[in-house]
Amino acid sequence: MARHFSVLILLFSCVCFSQKYDAKVAFAIETYAFIKGQNAALKKVAQQFPHLKPKVSETEKDLKIVFGRTEKNLNQFLKEELSRQQIDSLHIHLDSLLNLQLANPIEKEQYAHDFLLKIKERSNYHNNAMLPKGILSFKYHDAPHQEITDGHVAVFSSENHPKADNIAIKIPVPKSWLAQEAEMPETIQQFTSCHGNGIEKILIVVYDLPEELHAIQLNEKSVSTFLSPQTKLIRTEAMIIDDTPGLMIEVEESVNYQNEGMKVRMLQFMFLDQQKLYCLQGSIGPADQDEDLGIQIKKYEPLFRLVASRTELEN
Repeated sequence: MARHFSVLILLFSCVCFSQKYDAKVAFAIETYAFIKGQNAALKKVAQQFPHLKPKVSETEKDLKIVFGRTEKNLNQFLKEELSRQQIDSLHIHLDSLLNLQLANPIEKEQYAHDFLLKIKERSNYHNNAMLPKGILSFKYHDAPHQEITDGHVAVFSSENHPKADNIAIKIPVPKSWLAQEAEMPETIQQFTSCHGNGIEKILIVVYDLPEELHAIQLNEKSVSTFLSPQTKLIRTEAMIIDDTPGLMIEVEESVNYQNEGMKVRMLQFMFLDQQKLYCLQGSIGPADQDEDLGIQIKKYEPLFRLVASRTELEN
């Protein structure tokens, strides 16, 4: 059936591996399996219908533009997260599934044409619903801010948000980050990388200032009084957010996560407006106490700064 062949690689990715990994690694494996399945299906078309080889080659070139960087980043990520034995087992498992699912011939040439057309649409982003969520996530895994600069951006507006009474703010977020409700009442919205599977977050936090703080000035001294004893202030930097003077601080906080001592590294972009303290927070973690989060925060700092620089208050 045509439908069977067109969704083959989707089914393949869903049943790809039985071992248990953390959410981000499992998400990476699913995306990696999708790409491998897609490539194998194209080879199947070329083998069974040799006269379609030029179209297959053209399609592969188009896919390289969209999927090539994703595949490269996935290979690097899995090498860092999995042992050599785990990677070998993964490849054996994927090859086994591919051999099983592609064992039978494609029933009609029209099905192959339909498949190539769907792949063409996917490579041109004509239908974002056809792109697995992990494609964008890992395409920009090496430089997260480029997802926004390349135009894959969603704009969050607090208008009509149940936790944003008398607050009107808009911020850009990468399309591959998942919007989620947050437990803290001051957090209007949070966004998590890798469609909710990563440990990187962007939060919009707004505090109503008590009367005694209405005249407060944001600087290293005043902000230090807000920090808990478990929070270490690393650096501060004055900046402008939507034409309003603000302050960026980098902090690292010790937290109790699932009954274990962990830590979170954060960049917080703060500014004041109408007796409210706005905080746009980009964070990495929770992570083990002995893990150096300095490299990760530097990697995501351009993204967090970009989000802050494009934030707008709607008066």
